[in-house]
Amino acid sequence: MRVKDVMRACEKLAPKKLAVEGDNIGLIIGDAREKVSGILVALDATHEAIDFAVKENCSLLVVHHPPIFSHIKKIDYAGAQGGLIKRIVENGISVFAMHTNLDSAPKGLNHEVAKILGLKKIRPVKHDDITYSMGELNKKTNARGLAVLVKKNLKLKSVRFYGNRKEIRQVAVCTGSGSDFLAHAASRGAQALVTGEVRHHNTLECGPLGTVLVEAGHLGTERPVIQIVTRHLVMHLKKFLAKSAKSIRIIGFNIEEDYESV
Repeated sequence: MRVKDVMRACEKLAPKKLAVEGDNIGLIIGDAREKVSGILVALDATHEAIDFAVKENCSLLVVHHPPIFSHIKKIDYAGAQGGLIKRIVENGISVFAMHTNLDSAPKGLNHEVAKILGLKKIRPVKHDDITYSMGELNKKTNARGLAVLVKKNLKLKSVRFYGNRKEIRQVAVCTGSGSDFLAHAASRGAQALVTGEVRHHNTLECGPLGTVLVEAGHLGTERPVIQIVTRHLVMHLKKFLAKSAKSIRIIGFNIEEDYESV
């Protein structure tokens, strides 16, 4: 199995054409012709993920957030990003990223989180370059009830919610930083939006729109990436795994929320 074989499998899940213009997806570091000794799926290319990849003999790191997002003019090994790139290259690890294309994919992140929340009749809603998901709760709830549901189903330490709507049935889901989609979701019938990060001006829209915003954290809404991608790769790379003379593992690198409330 080579890096390009894994890339092809990834693009079946999250086609390039679904990415927002300018998003730095695809093979970020490495060589598509390199052989793969193992695959590590992670949310980010962190030092901890690199340590784990080296320990488990994984030469390919498949991530959600690209380690190089904007144009860089130099790689300073003493800097945070430069030091990370140095370690990736020194350890012979390739890095492949699926970002906004995975968010918008038909069986991608927004759809998966909607399923985890227990929504029914899930459907895609397109706005500009992003497709988020919308579905129905089994029974109506209020703002606090929805927040409790999100906390429980996503296994979070805490969530915040804004707005005080008494009856909620239609819920939109846009993982990561999706609070700017609130007005659009409301215009499509959503009574609440679950997202990762909320901007202050969007909280002020809840009253006039009669909607609720549930802020579940960037990590909280995007951790399901690991199970989505791992499951997909195991299914689509079966023929390579079966033919391999050596054991090639596909491993998910999960992390817990790293913060404290005071």
